[in-house]
Amino acid sequence: MALAGKGSRVIVVGGVRYRWTVAPDDEPGLAVVVSHADGEGQRLVVWVEHGVVVAPGLVAGLVREALARHGWTPGRRGRLLTLRCHGASPDPAGPGLVAWPPSG
Repeated sequence: MALAGKGSRVIVVGGVRYRWTVAPDDEPGLAVVVSHADGEGQRLVVWVEHGVVVAPGLVAGLVREALARHGWTPGRRGRLLTLRCHGASPDPAGPGLVAWPPSG
């Protein structure tokens, strides 16, 4: 299910439109929620530390890394993909995402 237009923002990464929003009062941090802007594909949730400034550059980095390294398929239906970004100031060029919750 795509994110509602109200309360979300549009970002274009690699020529593809996505919608994103931040759920500010969740644990274990802030949940950055991203979905394909035009469809009902797989949704991405990335947990970041409280206090991280979630700006479009960071969101673009999260999208690129989820696509390249974690098998996110926003154009197809699928289970929610949940990842974690550790650190108080993640690098938008390579935020260092890991599966969440950790398996083991």
